[in-house]
Amino acid sequence: MDQDFLKNNKKKLTLLIVKGKKITQIQLIKTMKNSHFIFIGLLLITFFTKGQTPIQGGYIELTYDEYTELIEINQENELDGKYYVRQFKDKKVIGIHKIEYRKGRKNGEWLHFSIFRKKGTLDLSTIENYEDDLRNGYYYNSDNGFTFSEEGYYEKGKKEGLWNVTKSGSNEKINYKNGKKHGDYWRQDASGVIVKGAYKKGEKLDNWTIEDLSGNTKNQGENTSISSQPTEASSATSGIQTVQGSVQKPDGTIAPIAVVRLQLTDTSCTYAFTDFDGNFDIEIDYDKITENSYFEIVIEGFPKKIMPFSDFSDQDAITLDNGRKKITYDEYRSYYESMKDCHL
Repeated sequence: MDQDFLKNNKKKLTLLIVKGKKITQIQLIKTMKNSHFIFIGLLLITFFTKGQTPIQGGYIELTYDEYTELIEINQENELDGKYYVRQFKDKKVIGIHKIEYRKGRKNGEWLHFSIFRKKGTLDLSTIENYEDDLRNGYYYNSDNGFTFSEEGYYEKGKKEGLWNVTKSGSNEKINYKNGKKHGDYWRQDASGVIVKGAYKKGEKLDNWTIEDLSGNTKNQGENTSISSQPTEASSATSGIQTVQGSVQKPDGTIAPIAVVRLQLTDTSCTYAFTDFDGNFDIEIDYDKITENSYFEIVIEGFPKKIMPFSDFSDQDAITLDNGRKKITYDEYRSYYESMKDCHL
């Protein structure tokens, strides 16, 4: 803060306080929001009346409500310097934001600290770097390692290079170029299943692979052709054929890396698993299909789904059920291992 400006203009600034009325900095800015002098002056008045001065490191202290109201009344362009913003709930600090502006535009390193529910302590949650109002440089966002983190770099507001993302036990490595997915892609599900592929300018390339817990690798081409359509004429179909479908959660979102098992007879079965988009294709020996053949879908966090094969048509979406008896992580892995004994 310019101490000479403060010294030379103390009397003038004091005159800005309305006699006999308490008027807040924000209220006066709303009235005279086009005046840069008024805004800077009222910040200084706040320091006078509350006995506040810029804290160590040259930061100006604001409450989160004061800061957000400045944004809401379109006065972000008046900010210039380093700010220490405290966020309160029930008179307790729940967040601290160390931010910087240069002539009304976001600049420099922004640090955000939050109270995380499981720890109850104030910890670093987000790191942002800005240049001329655009994210530029290192970025990190996390819930302190409990279920989510995202780390990478921005270049002039767009993601660039390798990004590492963890979410609910899964890990992703995604390459970006000019803000679009571009290059190698790798993902390991919470169960240990690995998905590999590549993007070009945001579009998926062919020849994606999925490696299951047994080390078996399966190609997941983007343009898989279906050789048969097992609908009403399926009774006339015989031999091993490939059909396609998908698995979705009760809310309609995709269910990636779910086990899809088709029990043909008491002694014969086949299986597949959904890819990252929730799709699967599965080989079926129609000579072994009976009225008792059924699908069994298993994924962590949902009840096991049983569906008669007779209810399935090619490219159907199988929807999981809600329920209390959910598959655990250990049950999920054990089920994967049991697939080794599944044969047509």
